[in-house]
Amino acid sequence: MPYPHTLETARLTLRLLRPDDEEAFLAIWADPDVWDALRPGAPFDPEHGPRRFEHHQQHWKQHGFGLWLIWDQDTGEAAGWVGPSHPDYVPQLTGEIEIAWSLRRPFWERGIATEGARAAVSAALEHLHPARLISLIDPENVRSAAVAMRLGMRDLGSVSHGELDLQLRLYGLEAKAHSRTAD
Repeated sequence: MPYPHTLETARLTLRLLRPDDEEAFLAIWADPDVWDALRPGAPFDPEHGPRRFEHHQQHWKQHGFGLWLIWDQDTGEAAGWVGPSHPDYVPQLTGEIEIAWSLRRPFWERGIATEGARAAVSAALEHLHPARLISLIDPENVRSAAVAMRLGMRDLGSVSHGELDLQLRLYGLEAKAHSRTAD
């Protein structure tokens, strides 16, 4: 069964990135709070968002799965992104499947990240069948660490970001453990 291009949750529509989503995707990267959470201490790079947009579109083409744009059903706005991809920025983990999420500041503290990430975890386990899923989170990003813990992920220690002088916390969710808690 192919990986779903669209999923709906109680409040969200999760949809694969399309070429006409570039403006919405770039607006997420341009949010200073998003930039600080994902690139702490780094000066804003206006070329980073376009490179990541292209990367994630190519990821869908190459692997048949990837990030979804999160559309808030109440406002019709792009709230952020969520979904699985291979973390190419940590060389020793490129074969793993990372569940990542990020939201624009106006959508924080509403449970949207957890709702979207839970849907992403379920879809990844059902369609991709990994032994585990991971998330890579800056140690200062306590909101994302809390989401990872709500997903049932465990803190597995630290890893080096391959592109930045930055240590990340590695969170993991064993597929077997998830299936036991889902029953």
